Amino acid sequence: MSGLKRIDNIKIRGLTIYCNKCKLKVSKKCGVTGKRLSTCANTDKHKYKVFVFIPGSNGKAKSKLLDTKDENEAIKQAIEFRKELENNNYSTQIIAAKTMVPKTIVDAMAYYISYLNNETPHQQEHRQRTKGHRDEVERYFRYFIDYLETVNIVPSSLLIEKLDKNVVGRLKSFLLDDKNYAPKTYNKYISLMRVFTEFLIEEFEIDIKNPFKGFKRLQTEQKINTITKEEFQDLLKIIKPENGIDVLVNKKKNVKSKKNRYKPWLKDALLMALLTGRRREEIVSMKFNGILESIAGEPISICIEDFKVNRSNDLSKKEAVKKIYVPIIGPLKNLLMELGYQKFKGQNKYILAPDELMHRRTMMDFMSKSFTHFYKQLNTGKELRFYDLRKTYISHLYATHGEKARIITKHSGENVMLKHYIDEKVIAEIASDFELFEDKNKPKSDSKSDSNC
Repeated sequence: MSGLKRIDNIKIRGLTIYCNKCKLKVSKKCGVTGKRLSTCANTDKHKYKVFVFIPGSNGKAKSKLLDTKDENEAIKQAIEFRKELENNNYSTQIIAAKTMVPKTIVDAMAYYISYLNNETPHQQEHRQRTKGHRDEVERYFRYFIDYLETVNIVPSSLLIEKLDKNVVGRLKSFLLDDKNYAPKTYNKYISLMRVFTEFLIEEFEIDIKNPFKGFKRLQTEQKINTITKEEFQDLLKIIKPENGIDVLVNKKKNVKSKKNRYKPWLKDALLMALLTGRRREEIVSMKFNGILESIAGEPISICIEDFKVNRSNDLSKKEAVKKIYVPIIGPLKNLLMELGYQKFKGQNKYILAPDELMHRRTMMDFMSKSFTHFYKQLNTGKELRFYDLRKTYISHLYATHGEKARIITKHSGENVMLKHYIDEKVIAEIASDFELFEDKNKPKSDSKSDSNC
């Protein structure tokens, strides 16, 4: 059985036992195996958690993971949390404002999460942050609390001023050995905790040294994959309705379901991604009235908002947005003609699947999953994602134009491109016809190898 005593939820509303490993409420059976709870291997991850449902919010709730394994203390903390929410009209913003100077590391984590959720009263600090990032921060904080318990430190008693290199001295082995983090994830975790601690030092003028600065980044292998011309052509050939059924298996419930990954416009979506090098959101948002023409009336570029950069800069409605001008190369021009450029020129109409009833954000997810589904059927031995089409475009662009390519891609610098987007195999292959000492008597070739896209 769980090491925590089960509490009657009828008397203590919303208080339950929660498994930090499975991310599920603890019942009489293990949420993963379905077997008796006495066989669960993660009882040490069971914690008390309280849920307080907000009246008139259609089931929305505030929750708090309690930092105690004592039944009476859990009941006390749950009641205090509920009263605090009720007294402040269920606003965590007021709670965060009242706790302006956190004392313990747990209080500091709660304040930082409120800060990320824009629940502090300082509007000038409010930013758009993804739910994925906020959830990741909370998850990493829980892991740090788990770590503190393994070194016999009570998280709720650890004062911020006591956070030093002795406290985090065994964190590296905890992440790499106990949590089995890969180097990339390890680096990300340390970076996040370093930013969090630096935030506390600056926000509250705490006189401590950041202990996370002493962690050395681990070497990681950058895997930049691109698709070849042959692979892409083969991929287009197998995108058919009969190949679109994807069988999904829910291991927890031991049930299977089917999804249709085929859409008539899927090939056009992949071609748009390959021939523009843009992100999913930009591809599904391109419109015919964003196409610019030359003086001769030829389409030369597609103007599109840089959604990612504009979100990260948290632009207001009154600020000018950053735009990108995608060059229309020959194959892209042919595709635009097939998609009705002459008919819809200048119209506020989507270029990709204008009659599709699916929401544009849903289309983005569909494109990614469909690409993975069909590419697996090629059995190339590589694991490619939809995003690798962007890397393919940028790799070839860089091979042709060098550092000037970033003027088109709008990257901040060449190093960013080299680290995250450039496939060195593509560069080497395109440069394979390079001659160190040119033979003047040898006739020049009029064409180059086109083994890649």
